[in-house]
Amino acid sequence: MNIRIGIVEDQIKIMDRLKARLSFYDDFIIIMEAQSCKECLKKLNDLPSQSLPQVILMDIELPGKSGIEATQAIKATYPDIEILIQTVFENEEKIFQSIHAGASGYLLKDDPIQKYVDSIYELINGGAALSPSIATKVITFIKNENESKEEKVRESAKEFSLTERELEILHGIIDDLTIEHIGEKYFISPHTVRVHIKNIYKKLHVHSRAAAVRFAITNGLYS
Repeated sequence: MNIRIGIVEDQIKIMDRLKARLSFYDDFIIIMEAQSCKECLKKLNDLPSQSLPQVILMDIELPGKSGIEATQAIKATYPDIEILIQTVFENEEKIFQSIHAGASGYLLKDDPIQKYVDSIYELINGGAALSPSIATKVITFIKNENESKEEKVRESAKEFSLTERELEILHGIIDDLTIEHIGEKYFISPHTVRVHIKNIYKKLHVHSRAAAVRFAITNGLYS
């Protein structure tokens, strides 16, 4: 098995050390090196499709565009390339941003080489290279983000004197549910739904579903 590897790292010493460590593994072929997002994208564009790297080891801190931005740009054009983000410390927000940008895993630069090797094989075999501790951090960060967004929505609802039920029905309207579906979802009659919608329109000073949706999104009533 030959696995094509790309490395994006702006520090030559780290680049050379990583290349030397990976050279002991016969399955790995380093076919691309770059020191910036711009250089990486140019080299990828110059490579024939059958020679593109299967896995890119991406430094998170790069000159110009960051490794996260580079990941997003690469995945937009080359969605099949797996990207492993490298950094010197764990940061919940950057971990989440990396995964959101399309990275398949997250490594610390002082991780043992076997961790790198195992992660690369994991990606090639269709898995995700996230340690249990990293996965926990991602889940916790997402949970906290969602809770924060929900709290902001609730605070916005209070500003416009919307009840919890009215907020739920407003979300049903935004999600393009029919009056019947909204009633079924919350176990209330279509008549009751219509009464709530009338009250919502009155409180938001709107006169149509489209206007209610625009108002809600503009004023933080939907996350």
